[in-house]
Amino acid sequence: MVEEKELLAGFLGKLRQAFEKQDTFALRELGNKAIEEAALRNSKAIASIALVAYCLHKLHSKQHIARHKKWFSLSREIGLFLGKAAYALQEDDLAAFEQNMQKVISGVQSIDLQLGNYVGSIFEKARVKYASTAYSLGLGLGQSCDLTGASKKELLRYIGSTRMADREAVTFGIKERLQRLKKRMQAE
Repeated sequence: MVEEKELLAGFLGKLRQAFEKQDTFALRELGNKAIEEAALRNSKAIASIALVAYCLHKLHSKQHIARHKKWFSLSREIGLFLGKAAYALQEDDLAAFEQNMQKVISGVQSIDLQLGNYVGSIFEKARVKYASTAYSLGLGLGQSCDLTGASKKELLRYIGSTRMADREAVTFGIKERLQRLKKRMQAE
């Protein structure tokens, strides 16, 4: 647990820094690295950081949102809740960490609902996208959905619309899949 706490704190610190700098590229990269680590460790807490990073990347990259007055006040709130989540981790209060991350997610969903141009939620899209990433890294369908909270139906639809389903099936066991995932994480 100590190692996961350190990972969470590291990812959360990078998330806060990238968010404050409005660095969309860093947010996207952080999300990608965090979901790989979440898949490796089967950590919903790290997955939540990945999902938030991806959503904040998407929101910052949409000019009609990033320049809107509602975004400015909400981004201050998000920064506040990220800070509270970091403090909760320092205090070993995982419940408070999760509550504050949920408040960030609620803020993302709120601004997306108010200002987004699409019917689908940016957060639901992030769940499915990162569930497919976890699936491609070797997690099972159910485990990938459980990790991110994605719907199995939506994940299957997403996988079907990508070329993932066209690739050869994984023919090695879970032990080898985990070893491959660890090697990939160490290479980066």
